[in-house]
Amino acid sequence: MRSRPPGRARLAGLSAAALLGAAVAGSATVPTTAPTRAATSDALTTAGAEVTDEPPRPVIVDDRMVRSVARRILVEQGRSEHLTDVDLVARDVLAGGPVEVGEVDRLTRETLLGDGPGAAAAPGTPAPPRCPPTARACVDVDGKRAWMVDDGRITYGPVPVTTGKPGYETARGAHRILRHVRHDHSRVFDSPMPYSTYFTVGGMAFHQGRLDEPSHGCVHLGHHAAAHFFEQLRVGDEIVAF
Repeated sequence: MRSRPPGRARLAGLSAAALLGAAVAGSATVPTTAPTRAATSDALTTAGAEVTDEPPRPVIVDDRMVRSVARRILVEQGRSEHLTDVDLVARDVLAGGPVEVGEVDRLTRETLLGDGPGAAAAPGTPAPPRCPPTARACVDVDGKRAWMVDDGRITYGPVPVTTGKPGYETARGAHRILRHVRHDHSRVFDSPMPYSTYFTVGGMAFHQGRLDEPSHGCVHLGHHAAAHFFEQLRVGDEIVAF
């Protein structure tokens, strides 16, 4: 017996089933829509790479940053971070105006070498209580700073200094200026002593010196401060170290 050809209804059913199977197979490999922006953002945030349109904020060089750099330099050199007054070092580094981040290390090192500008005090600033009105200059040995004074008022400073190392402590008390030597050199320690202003018979003096190393009893000042003390102090003037 011959088979009968499928009817029109049966053919329509078979065609529909074939089309449905093709659609299901295609959906397993091809996404029907592109990822949304929200989904992409969520994925980045989850990965810790949050997207932002804000520009990076510029780094501002302030006194806190310079103090930190000065302390790091001293520690790198095996020095105590309290060797000199890093607050005044920071003031001198920033005295010329805004400083670029890339210049902080160089300028701080230069200042510690004694190339800072020093600073004039505001008119009428009272001297510290331990600096008597009879003195023309005072040194805070422990605080590592010095001033020029007149009748109990600061006329110049404070400026950062270093003083004597253990075994060579700077002599405290009241002293008198004895002599000036513009270009002196220590024969004992083979060290230059520009702008030497002597105040003890044992050879202690104010003079230009490094602020990143202690002295053998003298008071190291930066170049400009040492020149100012040299020019302003007269033989017989009283200076007090406390």
